[in-house]
Amino acid sequence: MKMYIYIIVFTIFFATNAFGEGIDSQNRSLLKILYANSNWNFIEKTSDSVYISEKKVNGTKLNAVKVEKVYNIEPQCFTEVIMNVGGYNSFLSNSNSLHSKVIEHTRDSLIGYQKIKVNIPFFDDREYFFYMSRKPFDIQSSNVMCYWILLDPKQDQKNFNRSDNATYLKQGAGLWKWEPVKSGKVKIAYILTMHPGGSIPDFVIEMINKNSIVGLLRDVENEVNSKNGLRG
Repeated sequence: MKMYIYIIVFTIFFATNAFGEGIDSQNRSLLKILYANSNWNFIEKTSDSVYISEKKVNGTKLNAVKVEKVYNIEPQCFTEVIMNVGGYNSFLSNSNSLHSKVIEHTRDSLIGYQKIKVNIPFFDDREYFFYMSRKPFDIQSSNVMCYWILLDPKQDQKNFNRSDNATYLKQGAGLWKWEPVKSGKVKIAYILTMHPGGSIPDFVIEMINKNSIVGLLRDVENEVNSKNGLRG
């Protein structure tokens, strides 16, 4: 069976709201690496014109994966769907194996939780808490629609309740960004790096991340089209 790890989690570089104060993570240092346009290696183009690339994350054993596609849709429409964590269970194609919920939220940010049921023998389920925001993580990232980091319950101030039978994911970050193209349309990219925990071989991790990020982009695209009366 395929193990899909859909990660749509976001954060801000500086805490700017009540429940965000004091939240910190080493994962936030990954955001600038993911944002940079350099050192990406093209992998393939799918039948529905999704371009897939990857690059090595310096100083770690992780690879970053990027998917991008050109749309005639306002980026804000994507942001609204992505930020609606409470609605994930209604439109993600792997909703039977992924449980999402919001712990706390403000207008622009939230703390959320996801648990992934892993239907593979000898592998535990996965879970993580995350901090999400639609605000830029620094003054140079104004074209970032939203972004995320995973949170470590031992380091952050929230009293997170964890499962006894799940592997907790600690290392990961991701972001969505857009840029204009000559046709007057926009190119939207989703970029992430994460480790799904445990003793999973590197090549399996890369396969999981690539499959999940492509599926996620398609799910968000379909939901955006549905909400705006557009054809897929």
